[in-house]
Amino acid sequence: MTLTDGGQGLAFGPLLRRYRLSAGMTQQELAGASTLSVRAIGDLERGRTGRPQRKSVELLAGALAQGDEAARRLVEAARAARLAPEPDDAPEERPGDDAAAHAARTDGGRAPGMRVPGAPVCELPPDTPDFTARQRELLGIEGALAPEGVRCGQRLTLVAGHPGAGKTALAVRAAHRMRSRFPDGQLFVQLSPAGHPALGPDDVVRHLLRSLGDPAGGAGPVEEAGARLRAALARRRVLIVLDDAVAEGQVRCACPGVGGSAVLATCRRRLSALPGAGRVDVGAFTTEESLAFLARMVGEERVRRERAEAALVAELCGRIPLALRVVGCRLLARPHWTMRTLVDEVLHDPRTRLRELSSGDLTVRAAVAAAFGVLDDQTRWALRRLAAARAPGFGLRGAATLLGCGTARTHRILGDLLDGHLLEALDGRRAAEPSYVVPPVIRLFALEGSEAAATGPVPLVRSGPARS
Repeated sequence: MTLTDGGQGLAFGPLLRRYRLSAGMTQQELAGASTLSVRAIGDLERGRTGRPQRKSVELLAGALAQGDEAARRLVEAARAARLAPEPDDAPEERPGDDAAAHAARTDGGRAPGMRVPGAPVCELPPDTPDFTARQRELLGIEGALAPEGVRCGQRLTLVAGHPGAGKTALAVRAAHRMRSRFPDGQLFVQLSPAGHPALGPDDVVRHLLRSLGDPAGGAGPVEEAGARLRAALARRRVLIVLDDAVAEGQVRCACPGVGGSAVLATCRRRLSALPGAGRVDVGAFTTEESLAFLARMVGEERVRRERAEAALVAELCGRIPLALRVVGCRLLARPHWTMRTLVDEVLHDPRTRLRELSSGDLTVRAAVAAAFGVLDDQTRWALRRLAAARAPGFGLRGAATLLGCGTARTHRILGDLLDGHLLEALDGRRAAEPSYVVPPVIRLFALEGSEAAATGPVPLVRSGPARS
């Protein structure tokens, strides 16, 4: 086959190698990101595996993150592959074959599912198969936790963003891609499980020690447990993913002191009291990214047929990945629905839109409510007043007028809302002062309580200079 621009016309093996090199990945790094073995990837690139399996191709395309067109070409090349394997060729390995074979060789008949003592453990949730865009953010995380940076003390990166922006999906995708950098294990801790109190630092430390096989099981005074954790991490290269942090202490307790281990944490708020941390912010999709995400979920033809209506669906969802995920699930459950049906009968009324943005255990309201829940009464009241104003944008003085309080107090309120990603700063490089807007989905939630906020008692100091 001839070599053409973009890889069109290449057999699967050369095409896979081209995309891997374009992504700047070694075979070992691609193996870590895709969960296939290095041997399987080598066999695929050399054409020794005649018929690449669809699941393997999907895992490779997702790990390479070269875009929808590249993924389509890989699938087509795999479908067209007709190379007969050599007699001594081994069959293509599936994700997990290496670990299973290693356990069978070394564990002497240990029951399936039991970890070999001392063997690496991977607690990462499954990667999102239809993960879309976020290439800049992925590169930011991977750059912040590059081996040379970790060795020099850059051992913590924080991912923050709007409720429902896909912080966890991004962190998990990045962690899978970096598995080969942290061969001694990848740990995952849900810091704020739904319906339960947030974990305290001592809970986090003991969880991590148990995952690392600590003989004491995390028992003993928390100071001693923390010291054992740091000692264990100093001898290993482990990636710790902490999901949904609400306080600095939940993250600080897991940070290694020396060595090649690192922490990647998602957080509802900007955790400012963690010096030296790398920081990656996640916002809404662009319209094009929203359409690409919907197309990966419900099919390109369905989106292409009603592109204008699909773009309107994206806008009504605030281009927030969680909201788009919900409407995609609903479209899959109702194959007879058109995009216009979704707009006219489900999403058109802002008073009921949040209620409609729910499918199974996916609900946009819960994500926003969790962010609201950490606000004090004054800040919550202020956000509702700002949302009810429906201003296209407002600066510090405009917000002070809307809230009826001094600029110093308003400045503190706006800062709290920005830290919680409940307010968005507009590009103010050419403006006299920064300008802000309440994001669409946040506005929907805030407006549900805006009438009470407008008529109830005002918890702020009324007009006049703020008191220090």
